[in-house]
Amino acid sequence: MNITHEIEVCRKCMSFESPNRLNTSEKPYVKFQVEQRWIRKDKEGKPNISVLFIAESPPWNGKQNYFYNPDTPKKRSGLRVEVFKRLNIDSLKQFKSNGYFLIDSIKCRLKKRAIINVKEKSLPVPQKALKTCSEQFLRREIKELKPKIIFVLGGSAKKALQQYSEFRKLQFHSVTEKDDFDEELSKYRVILCPFPSRWNLLRYKDKINRAFSKIV
Repeated sequence: MNITHEIEVCRKCMSFESPNRLNTSEKPYVKFQVEQRWIRKDKEGKPNISVLFIAESPPWNGKQNYFYNPDTPKKRSGLRVEVFKRLNIDSLKQFKSNGYFLIDSIKCRLKKRAIINVKEKSLPVPQKALKTCSEQFLRREIKELKPKIIFVLGGSAKKALQQYSEFRKLQFHSVTEKDDFDEELSKYRVILCPFPSRWNLLRYKDKINRAFSKIV
């Protein structure tokens, strides 16, 4: 793929996003050598991915907190814990050997919460940054990885994917809608799933479990 360098040098969002909101100098995908270390390949050296998980963005707090950092403390690696639990695996090596791969729609660390009027509140995902990053990388990643299944983790990842004509149908669906979305779009099987955050697990645990049960 060799997309790592392009991610490393990209600073497009600096023209419209504050560094207090989007850390364009901290690229976990680059720092932890995700492309080099965690893509399963066939005998010819080409990507051999069964399920491509698409999430929103790397966590803001702590330069060590990241899905692909094996040294991230368990209490700080919520996404990895929840994904591994539902895939019945317990390591990044097993994640790779099963042909699983996870990417973020936004490659930089994104600050998702802030203190507003003395209270901590969630901040909306910056749509221009989401669109810019997705246009730069996401379609190419999908075409080069050629996954059998695209597993969409959350509404932001869905918005990133649906901007492409072949996935435009997703704009008429929600990751939390009553009927589970599991359809073939442009030769890819696409499954929508709520992001397994603490809040969503309280409200949509059964739906999250159903989505994962389709791929294990």
